Amino acid sequence: MAEVDVHERATVQQPDGPGLSATLLRVGERAGRRAWPTAKALARPVGLYLISRVAIALAIGLVIDLNLGLAQHQFNGPWPTNPPGRPLFEALGMWDGGWYMRIAHNGYTTSLHPLSAYTPTVAFLPLLPVLLRITTFLTGLNVLYAGVLTSFVIGVVASAAVWFFVRRLTDAATADRATALWCFFPGAMALSMVYTEGLLVILAVICLVALMRGRWLIAGVVAAAASATSPEGLALFACCAWAAGAAILRRPEETAGRAQVAPPTDRTRLDPGVVDHKAAPRIARPGRRWLALVAPLLAPLGWLTYQGYLWRRTGDLTIWYTVEKQFWKGGFDPWGATFGKLGMALQHPGVFDYLVPSVGLIVLVVAAVLLWRWKPPAVVTIYAATAMAFVIASGALGPRPRFFIAAFPFIVALARPIRGAAFHGLLGISALSLGLLTIIVVSGVSPSLAFTP
Repeated sequence: MAEVDVHERATVQQPDGPGLSATLLRVGERAGRRAWPTAKALARPVGLYLISRVAIALAIGLVIDLNLGLAQHQFNGPWPTNPPGRPLFEALGMWDGGWYMRIAHNGYTTSLHPLSAYTPTVAFLPLLPVLLRITTFLTGLNVLYAGVLTSFVIGVVASAAVWFFVRRLTDAATADRATALWCFFPGAMALSMVYTEGLLVILAVICLVALMRGRWLIAGVVAAAASATSPEGLALFACCAWAAGAAILRRPEETAGRAQVAPPTDRTRLDPGVVDHKAAPRIARPGRRWLALVAPLLAPLGWLTYQGYLWRRTGDLTIWYTVEKQFWKGGFDPWGATFGKLGMALQHPGVFDYLVPSVGLIVLVVAAVLLWRWKPPAVVTIYAATAMAFVIASGALGPRPRFFIAAFPFIVALARPIRGAAFHGLLGISALSLGLLTIIVVSGVSPSLAFTP
């Protein structure tokens, strides 16, 4: 009898109502059930990323062992000198990373009369330097080690974000192939260097998922952060504008009808958390549809805030564009960035600064065709196309490999239709190209053979 009473008393004492303890218990149980499957899923993209980082480290180690080019000078070229450190870290902190680290350590140099040797810092947007300064403060590391550590963590998160995003749109097998190709794509060296591509990918994935779910505030805030990360982050403004326009113009009865007749797919039955991009978004009351405008209104605020900061510091509203054009030759010249580079590559095939973007242009055409045939959600296509359009508009750069890392849907489109031995061949070629390009970038043997990412 006593045992029965104890059992009944224990049963009565279990939280079974709508209270806080019951809610926390349910959340804990749900998290426990999902922890192991999530960990197993994360092992795939993280493992691919780590293996690709080993390949990059081996390529840099070869440059160091042979003492090639810039390895003789602590990997310091025309960019600001890196803080002292071990050679591997010095190599990972070179080129644009030197500017980001200088901003994190010393702030922006906005001297115009006369121009300073560090006025070019104005061209680099502030979110990554802010993260570097936070890492330096939290860890006590110097800015070089903090920069490499921050880039490594960002790369891990970005690889997982790409995998989960592709799985939501397709399936796990396609996500595996796409993430593998993304991690071993020639431009993926930028994920280990102090560059913004990995950070932009994380923000883009969050924003695109939020747009597909109708989470307008989240999408707008994240897009604003992306616009303070790199100019390509403004591509998310176009995505927000498109999604908001579609939500406002869609007829409520049409949305309701689609929501009623659309049966759940196999993937949504197996995983309720998966977004079915073909299904209708959440039904909103007519008056609430205008809340979608929050996303495009917030999206460019990071960029505009930085431009306002520069205007206040220099008194010149166009200072960012002026610095881009004067110091980095970044004026509007889409012809020079595409067919101009291709023409120069045909005339000077041994100059990597012409050859690599020309090969990138060919890859871009193929990827664009495959992306069109894939037909993912409109915001995904808009993001990839607009991000690459920003790059092509700059005559100094062209479609270099690292910009494919930021415009990752193009890489997904390349990996999606290829399977089996054909994909393994493609992945092998991409991995070899990654190693070769890493050697070229970090060595800078001669002016004609030097190539910035």
